[in-house]
Amino acid sequence: MSWLITFQTRLELALTGALDPTVRRNMYIELVGAIAYGLFFGAALQFIPVVLRRMGASSDLLALYVTQNYWGSVLVAFSVIIMRRRRTMSFAVTVWLIARSLFLLFAFITDVGWALVLLAFFWILETFPSPAYTRIIQAIYPDNVRGQVMSVVRLGMVAAILLITPLAGWILDVWGYRVLFPAAAVLGILATVLFARLDVNEGPLPPRQTRPLSGLWEIVRSNRNFALYLLGIAIYGIGALLGFALYPIVQVDRLGLSYSEIGLLGLAQSAFWLLGFIYWGRQIDRRGGLWVLRVNCAIAAIIPASYIWAEAGWMLLPAFIAQGIISAGVDLGFINTSIQLAEPERLVEYSALQTTVIGLRGMLAPFVGSLMLRFGVADVTIFAIGSLLILFSWVLLGGVRIPTDPEERLRRRRELRFRWPLRFRYPRL
Repeated sequence: MSWLITFQTRLELALTGALDPTVRRNMYIELVGAIAYGLFFGAALQFIPVVLRRMGASSDLLALYVTQNYWGSVLVAFSVIIMRRRRTMSFAVTVWLIARSLFLLFAFITDVGWALVLLAFFWILETFPSPAYTRIIQAIYPDNVRGQVMSVVRLGMVAAILLITPLAGWILDVWGYRVLFPAAAVLGILATVLFARLDVNEGPLPPRQTRPLSGLWEIVRSNRNFALYLLGIAIYGIGALLGFALYPIVQVDRLGLSYSEIGLLGLAQSAFWLLGFIYWGRQIDRRGGLWVLRVNCAIAAIIPASYIWAEAGWMLLPAFIAQGIISAGVDLGFINTSIQLAEPERLVEYSALQTTVIGLRGMLAPFVGSLMLRFGVADVTIFAIGSLLILFSWVLLGGVRIPTDPEERLRRRRELRFRWPLRFRYPRL
């Protein structure tokens, strides 16, 4: 019950005036929308890999699905161009409405090929407005409370996932995805409509945030600190995703888990996801996004390692618990670290760069893991390599430095402007 007390205390702080009335109103609106999105996520998105496997998807097709999660991330740089002539909020809401409405079509899909086609369009549209979301969060929440406010919102989302996961697993066993996924789509649409009600005084995008795509490369070239950060999260993602497409194969083929059993493991994951937001939200405000991100990189190494020795479903419990913890920490860490590292007037460009790197690594790593399996590399070896790469990313991120204030950030930028960007200093993350 401690998580509930912490959650209630934070809400009481908001009600007693600890937050500006507009910030408080936005927090409550986003909280309700996040609960609706959590129901959508828990009922649909987290079961997709296992549903695809039971539809007959091979390891290569599962790897293809994992890469689809990142196709939209690779294209986010183009969203910066689109936002030149459109309000950030209207752009994000329109794209999300189209994306989540696609799940209504699962009522008619029985072939794994068509399921992958639909999911490809969904993930492209779902992740495409990521820079817009980062800009909205920057605009509506002050720096000194952003971490805890975001944690409150995500607590609501994860609480919804926690409640719906066992029920969703049972519904899949009894009625199947053709009933559950369209019902979940309605909740995803509702979450988008609620998000559109946020009071965002964003103003027009500054001219520096609407420059051509070549301006993104200039950031990497001139900001060595941010370039090292991008390298660290790239290595982390490769390690985390190298064996990701093989996890459903272990769950279904090696361990023979049912939807209900996977739902119970997902319940544990969601519980620690919820607890993670309680803890990491406060640490974000105290220690910053980069510190939180590094700690979560260390924890993430547990996930592929757990699949090495798993011989029964309960032996995957550490992996699901670790996944819950880092789902909170990495989420908050990525957003807040990019805000800390970015020049305020160029946040959209920095966010687009980060999301593009996340997308590129996500498109590469699952296919590498599947290719290694095809060439005879044992799955346990692939999982071990993944854990080692994650730990290496922890070392890399340890070399990133957060500027203490805008003047210090500007001074360091001037020092690095004409230096070759790949002369990294070790260690980091």
